[in-house]
Amino acid sequence: MKNYLPSQVAKAYNPTLQAGIMAAFPTILGAHQAKNIPAIVHLAQAYDEDVAVKWIQDQLLQVNEFAGVKAKLSDMQLDELAIQIRLEYGYLNLFEFILFCARLRSGRYEDFYGSVDPMRILKSLDAFCSDRRDEIWKEAEAKEKEEREREYEENLKNSISFDDWYRKLPEDKKEEVRTHPYFCQVAKRIDSTDNQND
Repeated sequence: MKNYLPSQVAKAYNPTLQAGIMAAFPTILGAHQAKNIPAIVHLAQAYDEDVAVKWIQDQLLQVNEFAGVKAKLSDMQLDELAIQIRLEYGYLNLFEFILFCARLRSGRYEDFYGSVDPMRILKSLDAFCSDRRDEIWKEAEAKEKEEREREYEENLKNSISFDDWYRKLPEDKKEEVRTHPYFCQVAKRIDSTDNQND
C-alpha cells in the first residue's frame, strides 16, 4: 500500500501474463513458493475489496475473451463470480490465480460447452486448489523425509554401540545394567566374552 498504487499492481500482475505463466511455473508449487507475491486477500487489505474483486474480474475477462464459445459471462455473473472467488479463495497468491486462469484456458480442468459457466469455473478452481494442496503436502513430506534421513545420518556418526558403552561404565553401573531385565542377557554375554579374552 505504501509503495504501489492499485494501478501499478494491476499492471504488474496483468491478464496478459496468462499466456506465458505455465512456462514460468509448470507446477502450482512453483507459483505458490514465488517470493514476495501478494495474495488476493492482501489486495483487499491494502486497498479495499473493490480493488481485489476488480483484479479477479480482469483475469476472468481474459479467460472469457479467450474461450471459443458463443455465450460469455454476463456482467452480473462476472461480478458475482469475482466476489465469491475473493471470499472463498482469497488465500491464493496472484501468480497462483493467474496460473489457474492459464490452466483453465488450456483445458486442464472443466470444459465450456457452448458457454463460459461460472459453476464450471468454480469447480475448476476447486480442482486447482486440490492439486495445490497435494503439491504442497508432497513437498512438505519430502522435506520431512530428508530431515529425518539427515538426523539419522548425524545420529549414526555420533552413535556408540551398546557393547562399547557398557564396557566404559564403572563397575557399580555395570551391576545396575546386569540386573535390568531388558539388558541383563546382553551384559552377561559381554562380560563372558571379556572374561574369556582376559
